[in-house]
Amino acid sequence: MRTKNIVAALVLIALGAGYGYLTAGLPTRSLPNTPDPSFFPWIITACLLLLSVILLVQGLAAPRKGSGDSVGAPPLRAPVVFLVAFAAYVAVLPYAGFLLTSVPFFALLMALYGERRWGVIAAASLTVPVVLVLVFRHVFQVPLPKGVLAGILG
Repeated sequence: MRTKNIVAALVLIALGAGYGYLTAGLPTRSLPNTPDPSFFPWIITACLLLLSVILLVQGLAAPRKGSGDSVGAPPLRAPVVFLVAFAAYVAVLPYAGFLLTSVPFFALLMALYGERRWGVIAAASLTVPVVLVLVFRHVFQVPLPKGVLAGILG
């Protein structure tokens, strides 16, 4: 796991540096009180680089393990179910809207990756999409797809 983390971190750092380089070439805006087009890409770049450096440090700090400690490959079921669910989510999103599609999608992902407490699944899958809609609408001023709730959400 140590070597995989180090290699993954180095690849992600290289991707982050390349993305940052491409972001630096974006044009500037002349509209008052609006962020430049490079604002969100720089946030993504900073987060990617920060998390990659953390992964690299964890990989370098991890003790070396013998060859007998290797972990078997995980079952293929979870990634396949995730990809099918994500494809359905993307296909239904424009029609049903962000809120209606995200609640079951988040619930499925939480159940798929190990959460067994239905109260936690229900609370998180209802709370996360609502918070995301509020953050994107009021903080970032970016509308998310409303779908069939367009009349209710305004």
